[in-house]
Amino acid sequence: MVVPSSIKIKPSEKVEHKIYQVPYKSEFFEYGLARLEIEGSKLNYVLKMGEVRITMCERFLQSTELQEELKGVDVIVYDCLADCPATMLGERFDIPRVEILPLPLTVPFVFSHMVPMPVSYVPQLFTGFSDKMNFMERVMNLGAYLGGKLFMYLVNYRPMNALKVKYNINPERSIQEAVGNAELLISTADFALE
Repeated sequence: MVVPSSIKIKPSEKVEHKIYQVPYKSEFFEYGLARLEIEGSKLNYVLKMGEVRITMCERFLQSTELQEELKGVDVIVYDCLADCPATMLGERFDIPRVEILPLPLTVPFVFSHMVPMPVSYVPQLFTGFSDKMNFMERVMNLGAYLGGKLFMYLVNYRPMNALKVKYNINPERSIQEAVGNAELLISTADFALE
């Protein structure tokens, strides 16, 4: 298991842990990011979280000795929020990846996985629509879908593509293609309930 230095873990005899340094302390997540969420500043929270993810990814990419130690693993199993280090490692050393998505299949993280999303029938996250939308709700749902794709590109994919090029990790292939190349996507949410 590879974890950033800001996360406190209990030692285990069964699972070996490798730690890489990041410029955040655990208090930052508990008080800094949580404060934004509690105050209802969703946009600032998401932007800051995107910045944190990219910083943590770059720190992982700077840790070449850790990557060399992980070079021979058989498979990478990771949470969707750790997609950058896992995707970059998988791309660099051609390691199969399994992504676990603890969120509904309507979140913007699934856009790269080509999950079927007929926007006329599948309401987007935070719209509050049901599957029985009228015409205007369907138009607004399409707008939410396109806005989510644009937001993911600007906040997540564009900086991650820049990291791929900077560290020369298959620069000819976009991060969207790399993320979508996971061997398996496991969603832990109930599609019918979400």
